[in-house]
Amino acid sequence: MGGIVLVLFTAGCATQVQQSRPVAVEKPAEDTPVTSSASATVPPAQLGISVTSIVDGRAVMLSDGSKAEVGGLAQPGPCWAEAAGKFAAAMLLNQQVRYDRTTGALSLADGTDYALLALGNGAGRTAGTPTPAQKEAEGAAQRVPMGLWGAPCGGKETLETSTPPPPPPVTTTTKPKPATTTPKPKTVFYASCDDVVRAGKAPLYWGQPGYRVELDANRNGIACESRYGYR
Repeated sequence: MGGIVLVLFTAGCATQVQQSRPVAVEKPAEDTPVTSSASATVPPAQLGISVTSIVDGRAVMLSDGSKAEVGGLAQPGPCWAEAAGKFAAAMLLNQQVRYDRTTGALSLADGTDYALLALGNGAGRTAGTPTPAQKEAEGAAQRVPMGLWGAPCGGKETLETSTPPPPPPVTTTTKPKPATTTPKPKTVFYASCDDVVRAGKAPLYWGQPGYRVELDANRNGIACESRYGYR
């Protein structure tokens, strides 16, 4: 009985030794060290440039003298071109940006994609084949609606004009009504977000009375946000 056990134990050891022998494999090609020339490649998007002037809502001039056109944004229509330019100036003028000349992506120093920022605030509309994120941002502005999707443009490139009806004939017995002027709305100014909260207007969106870039901590078009403690 002892002899049988010894034979089985010996056979098991032999099998274990045979399985533990190292197997020679060929070194994969991806293990080849990267040369210095590959590591020195400069990425297409770099910080260190800033916006010096605004061409329109989708194009700006950079500090290196070049023009940057934001990919994914359509040429502003006559109805909302002025508002789009003002939004671009508020968010980009004299700010450090990152611009990818290959894709046309323009982002702020904190990584915020300007195309999504403009679309989400109704300061731009998509062009070509928009990404899912761009579609979602544009749809959010349409649902409010805000910016170009609100009054007076209603999402249209130009305002529709109609021929006014002819004035009624003037008679000697009818005196013309004196011309009236529509009073201008009062300017709303909040010195701080605390004033906005006390007025019950927090948060403030771009285009609303009282919105200022100085109250917009992260320049996303929303001033005195709740995530910064303002409710």
